[in-house]
Amino acid sequence: MEWLEQHLLWWHWVTLGIVLTASEILVPGLVIIWLGISAIVVGAIDYMVDISVAVQIYIWTALSVISLLAWFGYFKRTWRSPVGQSRGEYVHISGTITQKLGGLRYKAEFDLPILGDRKWIVETDENLEVGERVGVSKVYGQIIKVHRKKGD
Repeated sequence: MEWLEQHLLWWHWVTLGIVLTASEILVPGLVIIWLGISAIVVGAIDYMVDISVAVQIYIWTALSVISLLAWFGYFKRTWRSPVGQSRGEYVHISGTITQKLGGLRYKAEFDLPILGDRKWIVETDENLEVGERVGVSKVYGQIIKVHRKKGD
């Protein structure tokens, strides 16, 4: 730690920040960029005020966590994609229960593809038997909610 105190300068943080921010191009996901921005901020703070390496690391960690939490909080509220979240697009599709997984989860094979596949793990609010026909109630993300199909 003593070696770091003597050799870690403000521009090391800025360089690390630039490298992390630029690496977002290679590893997309808008996560690494926040670590890079936090490192650049720590470099700027260290340039203006002489602080210890331990404090620099604490500040970088805190800024990284805060910025990631803020970003994902914003992301969840504003960037919800309607893809794979449907109440009406797939409700006309029927399927057959092929396997009971436990609880109210089953494997089902549908007559038409749902999000590119015919075989899905499904959830329901009722007990079903293998071979029973079901209809899609709702699709949200990777989960398909089904109901017992009457008169199919």
